[in-house]
Amino acid sequence: MMPVCKYILITFFHMASAGLCIGQQSSYLYIQGDKKTPFYVKVDGRMAARYGKNHCILPVLHAGNMEIEILYQQNIYPPQAFTIAIPEHGHKAYMLNRQGNGYNLYDLEAKTYLDPNPETEKKKQ
Repeated sequence: MMPVCKYILITFFHMASAGLCIGQQSSYLYIQGDKKTPFYVKVDGRMAARYGKNHCILPVLHAGNMEIEILYQQNIYPPQAFTIAIPEHGHKAYMLNRQGNGYNLYDLEAKTYLDPNPETEKKKQ
């Protein structure tokens, strides 16, 4: 009798924990840079935690448009702002690629470039 009861309790625990995980799903953003140019990410005026020089992961995001700013170490390039559409219960992955005088974000899933926000470019001039 005891092993059956133990099996039922373990099964119930797994089902309950899986239900909690599904109910609390959120999105995340991943940005990968090159090995030569360290960067920082600013969200809502605050610097995101930096665990590596050439990548950034922003976890627990809500669906919708999100404004981020990419800053480069020692200001070797001017900061760039981007608007990213965060999906519901998913992720976005970008590669920071050098183009011309700065960088653009390359969407690894859609295989397209995301240009910096034009309003930010006007403010710099």
